[in-house]
Order: sequence, then structure tokens, then C-alpha cells
Amino acid sequence: MAAPFFSTPFQPYVYQSQQGSVTAFQISGGDVQVLQVMVKSQDKLTAKPGTMCYMSGNIQMDNNYLPENDGGVWQWIFGKSITSTVFFNPGPDDGYVGISAPFPGRILPIDLANFGGELLCQADSFLCSVNDVSVTSSTVDQRPRNIEIGAEVG
Repeated sequence: MAAPFFSTPFQPYVYQSQQGSVTAFQISGGDVQVLQVMVKSQDKLTAKPGTMCYMSGNIQMDNNYLPENDGGVWQWIFGKSITSTVFFNPGPDDGYVGISAPFPGRILPIDLANFGGELLCQADSFLCSVNDVSVTSSTVDQRPRNIEIGAEVG
């Protein structure tokens, strides 16, 4: 359960997944939180590069190019990551991976089934996912902009 109602948002707390959840996890910390995910046998955890804090000995780590990044060269030119880190548990025993964001902030567990399988987020808000979740950046910002083009005639 999350912190009690009288706590401030920056006090350390521990959030554990419910007993019936598919993947066991625990979020702990205050300003900088750490997510510990139990990775079952033959499961994989996909995370952003540079977010792993610790992992158990039976977890294999691999750096993969994401196939859904069709514009990978453009993302690379503009400073975005075109790879992901995949943690795979090939053994019979459960393992764990500790992941933290590269900057201070809250880690929120989100079940995509509650949102119809799709969620529009701010850039760089994705931290990790269990099994198959694809992250795309195909949404175009369609807010109107004030554009002034003029020439001075003299």
C-alpha cells in the first residue's frame, strides 16, 4: 500500500504489488525511487539504458536495438536512445532486477489494460516493462502555434 494520507510526497515509502498481480514488484525510496521487479523463469524485463541499479546472478542482460524505432537514425541524431536493455531469466529460479530513473521523480505502476492497451505520455516517461510492450513516438504535437512571418518594406 502507498504512504498514509498524512505523509508528504517526499517521505520514503514502500509500495508493493498486490498478491494476485502477474508480476511481483516493490517501489521504495523518497526523492529518488528504486523499482525492484521479480523476474520469473523465462520472462524478460525491458528497460531504458542506464537505469539498472542491481540484479541477481541468474539474470542475463542484453542491449537490443528496438525494431519499432523506424526512425532510429533521426532519433540518434537528435539525442534520443535507439536501444533498450533487456533482462532475461533463463534459469528455473526467480530473479530480481533493481531499476531507478536517471533523474529524481515518482515511479508509477501502470496497468495498460486499464487504458485500453495504449497510453499517451510525456517524452522520456517510460522506465521499464515486463514482457512485450512497445513504445512509439509517432504522435505529432498538433497544438496551434503563433507563427509570424514578415518582411519590412522600406
